[in-house]
Amino acid sequence: MGANSRMVRQVGQMAARAGLTLTAPYYDDRVIEAGLAVRPQDRITPWRYKPLIVEAMRGIVPAESLTRHTKDEGSYEAEMGMREQRAELLALCEDSRLARLGLIDANVLREMSSRPLPPTLPFDALYQTVACEMWLRTLDTATTPAPG
Repeated sequence: MGANSRMVRQVGQMAARAGLTLTAPYYDDRVIEAGLAVRPQDRITPWRYKPLIVEAMRGIVPAESLTRHTKDEGSYEAEMGMREQRAELLALCEDSRLARLGLIDANVLREMSSRPLPPTLPFDALYQTVACEMWLRTLDTATTPAPG
């Protein structure tokens, strides 16, 4: 949880600079305190998936969302998406804003985007890089006047 909360804090700081607010309720001290105030046998059970969250979200999210029994980690979908969007991923390597700023090596990004991800590299590292690249590109289009 420590690594995730640090990442969420950093993304929140980046968003704030752009005038956006990031909400991460699972990392809110009051939410954590409320969860810890519940007896362990009422918040963790082998017979129900995340019972405390299910009860807290009842009436807020669609009922079918509360019937999950597992959490899918998504690597299969990530690999399929990479295969289907390979050309778009490789296009991001051309004139990369992150590379121009010296934050990444475009050749490494190109290599990572051209083949399946190694199991030792979490695919969210690529997601974060692509998200930052796309964000930087939106800044380019937001500051470039439209031809006319």
